[in-house]
Amino acid sequence: MTEQICITCPECGFRKNVPKTMIPEAATRGNCPSCRQSFALNDATVTACPPPAAEESPPPLPPSAPPAFSRAVSPPVLLTFSFTGSARDYFGIWIVNTLLKLVTFGIYSAWAKVRKRRFFYGSTTLGHQPFEYLADPLALFKGWVIAAVAFLLYALGSQVSPLLSMVVGLVIFAVFPWLLVRSRMFNASNSSHRNIRFSFKPDYSQAYTVYAALPIVSMMTMGLLTPYMLFRQRKFMIENSSYGASPFVFTATAKEFYLAALKIVLAFFGAIAPLAIMFALTGGKAAAAAAGSGKWTPGGLALIPFFTFPLVYFIVIVYAQTLLANLSWNATKLAGNSFQSTLRTRTMALLFITNALAILFSFGLLMPWAAVRLTRYRFDNLALYADKGLDNIVAAAGSEPGISATGEEIGDVFGMSVDISL
Repeated sequence: MTEQICITCPECGFRKNVPKTMIPEAATRGNCPSCRQSFALNDATVTACPPPAAEESPPPLPPSAPPAFSRAVSPPVLLTFSFTGSARDYFGIWIVNTLLKLVTFGIYSAWAKVRKRRFFYGSTTLGHQPFEYLADPLALFKGWVIAAVAFLLYALGSQVSPLLSMVVGLVIFAVFPWLLVRSRMFNASNSSHRNIRFSFKPDYSQAYTVYAALPIVSMMTMGLLTPYMLFRQRKFMIENSSYGASPFVFTATAKEFYLAALKIVLAFFGAIAPLAIMFALTGGKAAAAAAGSGKWTPGGLALIPFFTFPLVYFIVIVYAQTLLANLSWNATKLAGNSFQSTLRTRTMALLFITNALAILFSFGLLMPWAAVRLTRYRFDNLALYADKGLDNIVAAAGSEPGISATGEEIGDVFGMSVDISL
């Protein structure tokens, strides 16, 4: 039988018995799930469990009664995500951030990013408990200064020496996988839920394989390796991530990504086939009617494919993003618990279209409203089936952040997307 120890919070007196093997040897502090206070793990807070009270033996069953055996099976608990932030609250943050970045020539960017992320993290809950973003704006500012200097060298180099500009640009793009890993490490270590931090394991060789080598090989194979590349990239990002001492697990296969790619290709050709037939028929009639004059003018119906093709292409792109997001989330597990994503293409497409129209006709002032709408829908369709619950997840030893934000800020300044998500 596993040895049990009793941990007592000195602040509120909350007590809990846990297996001794669940506490890492290097752990020096714990977090109380009741009052959320951090306290030292010492002889006063960690004690041996008291022996169980003696119980009276039940009377023996009659000889004729066979022994009864029962086994209680607890059903999985559905922990839902939700987003409680309002567009009005975010508009106040967004407008102040925008104005201060303008008047400070971008110096306020680090503080603006922290304010924005703290709003979105704090407004997102799992099982009614919010997430937290704990980054120090000064750490981001230091990374921003380094990124700004690199950008100035790149911009000035293009005016003074095109060769210098090209060299700086090539160096920046060559270190993109490194930037991505460093950015992920920084953001993960500064994110927490239930006082337990996330983390990301640096694996630079794999990063260069999936974000540098595989894209090149995919282009050389005319895109045939693109589903495999996407599979490896998702697997890399998920399986190098951890919540406390529990790593995430990715159970999807390359075959599932190829099947998803086949669905996307069939959807695309199935959508444009009627447009191509309509154009061929109406265009042929218009050409025959104009044969006597030597001029070909497409008829009114022939113009329909030109206007509807961009919409069809947009819907197929949304379908692809939604399909891959659902596939990735539904194949992600944490400590034996499974995620479930139920995003729908039609709803996502309507959100994107109405958001774009609102931003366009409001001259950008409704951007916070659009961001909150999209975020709320994503989390309303995400849940965690907790077969084993989250109480067995403990903080990892040495999880305090000590990672620079250089990779995060260089990616932002140079317009490279290092904030990869599902």
